[in-house]
Amino acid sequence: MAIDQKKRQKKLARKAAKRKRVLAEKRKGGFPVTKTQALWAASASPIHECLVPRGIFDMGIGDVIISRRMPDGSIAASVFLVDTYCLGVKDCFFTVVSKNKYEERVKHLEQNENLERVEPEYAVKLIENAVSYAKALSFKPHEDYSKVKKIFGSIDPSACPSEFVYGQDGKPFYVSGPNQTEADSKRIINTLNERLGPNGFHYLVKMDVEE
Repeated sequence: MAIDQKKRQKKLARKAAKRKRVLAEKRKGGFPVTKTQALWAASASPIHECLVPRGIFDMGIGDVIISRRMPDGSIAASVFLVDTYCLGVKDCFFTVVSKNKYEERVKHLEQNENLERVEPEYAVKLIENAVSYAKALSFKPHEDYSKVKKIFGSIDPSACPSEFVYGQDGKPFYVSGPNQTEADSKRIINTLNERLGPNGFHYLVKMDVEE
């Protein structure tokens, strides 16, 4: 029993030492070992591409993608679900995948969105201005936005000459999403009503909402 216990302890020690070596090699080679480190590494990596749905300001919503090439050949991407009519960044996430996997996911998105390549400055300006528009209406971006936007790195949105117009027909237009409850819709409409008055915005919901 004592011999078996010693063998087990030696085996565990070897595994622990191996994990430490692998971790040290990753750090030495510049490979991120956590999502936070991956975001910081991505922010300094070359731009792979930036994608925006054609007609995002006509549809009022769409996925904006900013991707970068990592040192090991993988693709780091931040995806922002941008509501240009009212709420700004409704959802967002960051991921690191192989180039093939990234291309598969983009093709999947293109089944519903006609994506076009744009300059990085254009993509960042579109996102940040949408966030500012929503904040002026008292709506905050998705809770992960402050982390996921680190992929912007040193991109300068002021270098983009394009001007964007948010809302619809000069007013915010709230359209309830599939994941929003009746309570969510009421809260948003009440906020708009308090901020702008009953005639200061438009809305479309999937059920009756008391004003």
